[in-house]
Amino acid sequence: MTENGRNVDLIVTDLGGTMVKTDDAIIAAVRRAASELDIPAGYTDPVYDVFGTSIWQYVHAYLPEGHKDSTDACHERFWELFPHAVLEMIMPFDGVEEALVELKQQGVRLAVLSGLKIESIEEILATFRFRDWDAVRSSMLYNATAGDSRAAGIVALAEEFSIAPERTIYIGDTDHDVRQAKRAGVISAVVQTGGQAQTHLHRIQAANPDHLLASWPELRHVVRR
Repeated sequence: MTENGRNVDLIVTDLGGTMVKTDDAIIAAVRRAASELDIPAGYTDPVYDVFGTSIWQYVHAYLPEGHKDSTDACHERFWELFPHAVLEMIMPFDGVEEALVELKQQGVRLAVLSGLKIESIEEILATFRFRDWDAVRSSMLYNATAGDSRAAGIVALAEEFSIAPERTIYIGDTDHDVRQAKRAGVISAVVQTGGQAQTHLHRIQAANPDHLLASWPELRHVVRR
């Protein structure tokens, strides 16, 4: 993590694995969707390797060999289950809401940008006490080259609020999030919360050695206006 504060006007943050614990809930919903389609149990470890990309990729990674052609059907069933069927497994990480309140008091604009469907994002955010978001977006809304919808969303939000990229932070928990922030030309930051961050932190650090957030409370030491 950088020792000196950064002048920041906009924070765009991922949701699952970054602000809330969703890894177990996502895998539970994928597993249940597969089971309801009479697909044998798959493998959870490969799912962590693709966290931060798309739910379709999560499903594809989970399904056992010989059943990969059921990815589309399982993906569709997943969205019929998530998040309401597993909402009790989803909760904010410690210090997230307190940090959001403090950042808002400092005058920082706050936006959510997640790869989940907008309805799912809103359902999860409804469990927060903090509600003072400047924008809530799904990266599914943005047409972009495959894998780059997150970067397109970050750029669109910075333009929407007329804020320079160098005064914008994108916070995620995967190496994919780091790459998308860099592609968008903004400051990239990761929190050591999601399953991929915990499993592959060395890979994330290698991709982004100069700016690593250990926790949300540390944002108050990084951001200044």
